[in-house]
Amino acid sequence: MAKKTFIFILALLFIQESYGQSQEKVYSVLLLKLARGIQWPNESQKESFVIGVLSYTPLADELRSAVGSIKKGKHTITVREFISTTETINCDILFIPSFKSKTLPSVLGSLENNSTLIVTNKMDMTKMGSCINLMLENGKLRFEINASSIEKRGMKISTEVKNM
Repeated sequence: MAKKTFIFILALLFIQESYGQSQEKVYSVLLLKLARGIQWPNESQKESFVIGVLSYTPLADELRSAVGSIKKGKHTITVREFISTTETINCDILFIPSFKSKTLPSVLGSLENNSTLIVTNKMDMTKMGSCINLMLENGKLRFEINASSIEKRGMKISTEVKNM
């Protein structure tokens, strides 16, 4: 009996790991498309474009791999992983994973006057102030856009992003 339980647990871990890797890959591609499809205020004055990830190493690693030499306009894209919400002030995009969703109110408070695109992946987070929320629905990745939150932060959404 113990051997069957052990094999079952190993199978679950394998399935979870396989799913997790493909999920991070999809998230990274979508985050890079969002970076290209949104215009930040004073974008031409920035030295680099920063995508921040809050406490989610697999996504940060996947983004670093996907970014390579890709640029946003003339700017180098840098990926940073943050452990604490207090470190997230200098991001252009900040991804907050579902297991850190309770930090959204404090992030919103600390980034209130910043032009940071806050992306989450837990149900109803756009209602709480997230700019974009990624959702898995019937096996397909979909996203909600909180246009007023994006515009309030001084950013403009391209029609390409609206139509995705």
